[in-house]
Amino acid sequence: MPDAAETAPRALARAAGAPASPWPGFARPGFAWTGLCLCLGALVAAVLVLAPYPPLQDFPEWAYQGHLLARLLRGLPIGEIHLATTPVPNSSVQLLLGLLSLAMPAALAARLFLLGLVGASVAVSLGLGRRCQPAAPGAFAALLLVAVFLNAAFWNGYVNFQLGMVLLGAWFLLPEARRASPWPIMGFGLVIFFTHAMVFFAFCALLGATALLDRRRIIPTAIGLLPAAILTGWYIATDAGGGATETSATGGPAAFLAYKLYTVAKLGPYHNFVFGEGGDIVTRPAVYWAGAAVNLAFAAGLAALLGLGLRAAIRGRRLAWAPLLAAAGLLALFAVLPDLVQNVVNPGERLMLPALLMLLLVLPLPAALVRALGLGAVVLGACLLLLLATDHAWREPVHYTELRAETAGLFRHRPTAFACKWQEMLRSAAAGDLPREPLAFRTSLLIGTTSAGCTGKPG
Repeated sequence: MPDAAETAPRALARAAGAPASPWPGFARPGFAWTGLCLCLGALVAAVLVLAPYPPLQDFPEWAYQGHLLARLLRGLPIGEIHLATTPVPNSSVQLLLGLLSLAMPAALAARLFLLGLVGASVAVSLGLGRRCQPAAPGAFAALLLVAVFLNAAFWNGYVNFQLGMVLLGAWFLLPEARRASPWPIMGFGLVIFFTHAMVFFAFCALLGATALLDRRRIIPTAIGLLPAAILTGWYIATDAGGGATETSATGGPAAFLAYKLYTVAKLGPYHNFVFGEGGDIVTRPAVYWAGAAVNLAFAAGLAALLGLGLRAAIRGRRLAWAPLLAAAGLLALFAVLPDLVQNVVNPGERLMLPALLMLLLVLPLPAALVRALGLGAVVLGACLLLLLATDHAWREPVHYTELRAETAGLFRHRPTAFACKWQEMLRSAAAGDLPREPLAFRTSLLIGTTSAGCTGKPG
């Protein structure tokens, strides 16, 4: 069976006169785009290293949990906190951070992990550009970095999810024959399961649709997914996530629709980092309104890109049905999920992003529009330069209940939300004594009796 995720864009690109070089990302003018991707990765790395702590909203909590896990593995006390006794999907990053913290200081381990994640994001993006969109490989890689791998979820500190997205992207880099074998399915399935449940669900949807359309794949897919499926059943049966489903869909259908459209607009390259003094809407209003306009235009351009790609695939009769069906199902769930489920904020966003990745990879996209959207990398880079060049109150936590539209604005991230966890991690490591801060998240490799943020308020 031909690899639709590869052959459709490649065949249409060749028909349009695209370069035949096996490394088009490094051919002129593709070299400039590759350089842009590498520079963006280097700039993100500089922010992660030069800031007082990584300005990823939730990440200091995960770094703190890595420090706790390292102490536990060394046999040192960590209070009433203990290891989970069931398989936890949202646990791979804590495990990696804990293991790294056995060999180096926890703060260094945290930054090193993030540098690896950024490097992997750049490498996978460039690889996917060459494989899936050869007409504009470097620009496509820049687009992936902006909208998928270094997007709002990354700056919100959802590192388990972002690692899962990188793994999902890497899956498409495997040869078609390998993706039909049960052993790569098993390996990726287990690793993605322990990284993030939503990405694992998307992975299962993709493989399930592929098997339904090609019955020869049913048995290999079932064998490959069986271990992760057993772990999923175990996790669900023990109610390991804890807590009843909560929803906060207030404001009626119009507000719900606006929230969904805002989620799509967050794919854009502008990011509003909110500190104690407020966000860009207060400190740099011209930047804020220009950035908001860029994000809206980016979202509209992305919708047009996918629409034009789908039209080209239909006209060329090269539809990659399995990824398209999986993406359609994920987008349908995104459209109806409320903004809070099981204490997870905006779960639909975690399904929209895998669907977007699948669509971008399997549709023959117009190169000119890909290049236009790829320029979003320049906007993202400018946001990061402003973050580095401006003095901020890094030690003052900003709780979500303190956010106001007139001082925070939209497209926001709170780098200081868990600043106390980073500070306590440093203090505990230096003094060698018991960490004093409680855990913040229940869906974790570690289990504690208390859940609180830095201000003493939940989350």
